[in-house]
Amino acid sequence: MIIFLAGLKQIPETLYEAAAIDGAGPFRRFWNITLPSLTPIIFFNLVMQIINAFQAFTPAYIVGGGQGGAIDSTLFYTLYLYIKAFTEFKMGYASALAWVLLVICGVFTWLLFLSSRKWVHYES
Repeated sequence: MIIFLAGLKQIPETLYEAAAIDGAGPFRRFWNITLPSLTPIIFFNLVMQIINAFQAFTPAYIVGGGQGGAIDSTLFYTLYLYIKAFTEFKMGYASALAWVLLVICGVFTWLLFLSSRKWVHYES
């Protein structure tokens, strides 16, 4: 939220004043000024949250008791990696799992950067 607030504060008030003078209502000002101006902030938060989602470990570890819970219902990929590395001491296999996680995060980030050309607007 702090990042969004910083993004909102960087939008020049003159844009809103000019739109108001031209007769734009609140919805039109939001749609044509605020949202396009915030797309770099939205993009940054989206990339960070997708990477963070792939690293979900602590809630699954706590809820599942470190073993994946009942019927492996909380056995996320990172928890599985942890179990292989620090419970079963299969460090090579865990290292391979970590590399796969890195590649998956990289592919999703790459796809976001490819799609950003169409919807992220930078002031030029």
